[in-house]
Amino acid sequence: MKKLVQIGYTLYSWLVICLLWFAGYLVLLVSPFGVKDRESRYNSVERKFTKIAFWFLGVKIDTNGVENIPVHEPVIFVSNHQSFFDIKLSLAAIPRNFSFLSKDIIFKIPILGKYMRASGHIGIRRSDERNAYTTLNEVIRKLESGKSIVFFPEGTRSANGELGHFKRGVSMVVLRSGKKVVPMAIVGSGGFLPKSSFLCNPEKRSISFRFGKPLEFPKVEKEDRSLSKEVLAEIRCEVSKLLGN
Repeated sequence: MKKLVQIGYTLYSWLVICLLWFAGYLVLLVSPFGVKDRESRYNSVERKFTKIAFWFLGVKIDTNGVENIPVHEPVIFVSNHQSFFDIKLSLAAIPRNFSFLSKDIIFKIPILGKYMRASGHIGIRRSDERNAYTTLNEVIRKLESGKSIVFFPEGTRSANGELGHFKRGVSMVVLRSGKKVVPMAIVGSGGFLPKSSFLCNPEKRSISFRFGKPLEFPKVEKEDRSLSKEVLAEIRCEVSKLLGN
């Protein structure tokens, strides 16, 4: 019986998310706005419709430490990663527009890929080192233009909820951009939709977002491997603390 409930709720979840995403896309298509503010408008509509979707799903999202997020400057959010829904949940929880990195194959999906590009999200091919380096430079340009970025530096979802190793790319962006880092922890998303399953758990719909105090690091022009390792270790330590480890 439990499995049937999970299957039914999962189908309902994807139906709601897809319908509201498409509704938001239609709203943007008929809304008059210039090219200059297109990305901001897409982000704002994306966040609003995502919040509505989770309301329909009965997902409760608690946020702690929002006051730690600097208001008038772009920042780098660095978080753990437990669920396929982490991006959608972040859209509902983070009170500002941002871009995120996703596998480049997602951008090849008709309509969805176009929408993600218009929203300013960035595709990355992690298996191609040259492509990954170019992408990280694009992220730095995005930050310099005033847009915040969300990073999941583990590179993949955690199957057991434990914090994995952080990939070095995030420290490169932090040091080259000189922007503040806001450590972030998502608690409960792995229970709602774990990595090992395609089925949502309707009995685990309480998700918590914890934002730590911003971290500042020196801006450098050339890569310093020793400094990069120190930065990576400090950021990971702060995310780990927020998780309660």
